[in-house]
Amino acid sequence: MSARSRVTAAGRPPTRQRDQRSSDRRGLAALQELFQRAVIEGDDAILAELDDGAHADSARLFDVYRHAYANRLVQFLKTDYPATAAILGHDGFDELARAFVRATPSTTPNARWYSAGLPEFLGSRSAPAVSEQARIERALGDVFDSADDSALGLGDLAGLAADDWPGLVLSPRPATRRLNLETNARAVWVALNNNETPPAAATLARTERIIVWRADLSALLRALGYEEAMVWDELCRGVPFAGLCEMVATYGGEDDAAGRAAMHLRTFIEARMLAGPQRPSVVTRARSRRHRRAASN
Repeated sequence: MSARSRVTAAGRPPTRQRDQRSSDRRGLAALQELFQRAVIEGDDAILAELDDGAHADSARLFDVYRHAYANRLVQFLKTDYPATAAILGHDGFDELARAFVRATPSTTPNARWYSAGLPEFLGSRSAPAVSEQARIERALGDVFDSADDSALGLGDLAGLAADDWPGLVLSPRPATRRLNLETNARAVWVALNNNETPPAAATLARTERIIVWRADLSALLRALGYEEAMVWDELCRGVPFAGLCEMVATYGGEDDAAGRAAMHLRTFIEARMLAGPQRPSVVTRARSRRHRRAASN
């Protein structure tokens, strides 16, 4: 076919050739941006670059990509929040997940972080037990994905002298989360995790304080007693051991307050919830203080 025969009677190239040259001028990067906006934001500008098919126009054909993208995000949400999905049921979770996808365009190439805002989204659109279930599952995912670090061991404190304990400041590992729950969401999660029939959602008479943490390759959770939770929360704020003892004494009486505070710390250490010594370590700093005192005598 000659070049002349490829020109229409009006002297213009066919539509496909004109569109192709337009696309070439835009460049691949511009086309990719148009495609992304069309999928994520619903922008229809990309349709001008597409040909209609034999049985459907370009808008209908492009909807295949839009629906596939949304379906994939919904699947990511279900993977990250299986207990929440089980509570809501297939249709209930699908409806809320699709509403979240419409309201929350992805801003990260890592699908793991896309679902982080779901608990807050559910908070205004579902029962408290549902949003609290999602908060538990987000915490479990967060601690599992936290950066590796070393845990404090009892041996790290073995070199501390008695007069070093009052000023001792410990810190939580990054792979820990503390939650306050107003419903029985923890009991529901435990039942579902054990493949048991969960109890009906209920509001608790008292706030339940739980901690979520990672030990080796397992994400764990358990409830905390009031005094234990208080020690943990104040420890996370940087309160030294002497201050923890004072708070324990104020809450539960002065009898053996130091012993009770130490018992809570031991529980946290044995569960691998506290961060290992940095450089210089707590032991090194304590020994340095003792050496300075000895040198001044």
